[in-house]
Amino acid sequence: MAEPARRDRVIIVIGIAKLLKALVLLATAVSVLATMNDGVRARLRELAAGSGREPLTKLVADLTGSTHHKIELIATLLLLYAALFTVEGVGLLYRRVWAEWLTIIITCSFIPLEIYEVIEKGSWIKAIVLVANILIAIYLIARRIHARHKHGLIGWLRDRFAR
Repeated sequence: MAEPARRDRVIIVIGIAKLLKALVLLATAVSVLATMNDGVRARLRELAAGSGREPLTKLVADLTGSTHHKIELIATLLLLYAALFTVEGVGLLYRRVWAEWLTIIITCSFIPLEIYEVIEKGSWIKAIVLVANILIAIYLIARRIHARHKHGLIGWLRDRFAR
């Protein structure tokens, strides 16, 4: 009995991580929307100019120089990703099989982009995120394969249609 409880803890940790990502994306979306205010734009430019970090200054210049439409589009995409991560996280916390599959699909779909990011603009943080997502995908795929072999196709069908 200790083995399933350990696996459930891993699923809970993954679910919590997904919810934390959702919170970060939500906060980012709100911050992006705040740049539509002229006072916020001016203050961000001041802070970035005094930072001495060229990439940060360029990012702030790009964001604060964007049209309101572009800012709204960026914020909308961030909110959509936050909603997706929220659905994944909640589904995993409730130990739903569909959430495991959803997480596998979404996590695997981002891996090529993350590999590109590590190669082109490598940083330790991006490399750690890439490795973590690969490990999450492998774990969930192995979990789904194990569950299928444990019950077999007939047991799986019986479980699905007996409800």
